[in-house]
Amino acid sequence: MSFIHVSGPATTEGFPKMASTLIANASVLGFRPSGHVSQAKIETLRIAGISIRNVASGDSDYARSAVLAAIIPGEEDVFEATVSGTAAQSNVGKQYDITATAAGTAQAVNLSGTTYKVVTVVGFINSTTLLVKFNGNYVYANKAN
Repeated sequence: MSFIHVSGPATTEGFPKMASTLIANASVLGFRPSGHVSQAKIETLRIAGISIRNVASGDSDYARSAVLAAIIPGEEDVFEATVSGTAAQSNVGKQYDITATAAGTAQAVNLSGTTYKVVTVVGFINSTTLLVKFNGNYVYANKAN
């Protein structure tokens, strides 16, 4: 499932994607040094957005740096997210990393990772699904960084 937008304004913006790179639908996107986006790595602290479509090798724009639409996670946006591990009500209020995945593979909230703290859990749904907000993106970047 990855990260599905469930509430908030869902502002969208287009970014040039990395050419010849798989991207899973509803995956977290991060900026690369080239200025293009691809699936975020676990250490990505400035999130570009959440992909609203899949990029597969058979797509007509796969080998190009075409524009990819993304939801920009603002402070009011809440996302339903799958987890690695077992979710519980006690996860609410805590911050976690995202999982490391191969390009084109869905990401999740890593309940064992608390190094980068990309998301904050704001609600419990069941043992495999939580509600989260993203802690930072380029819109309200920490000036100290």
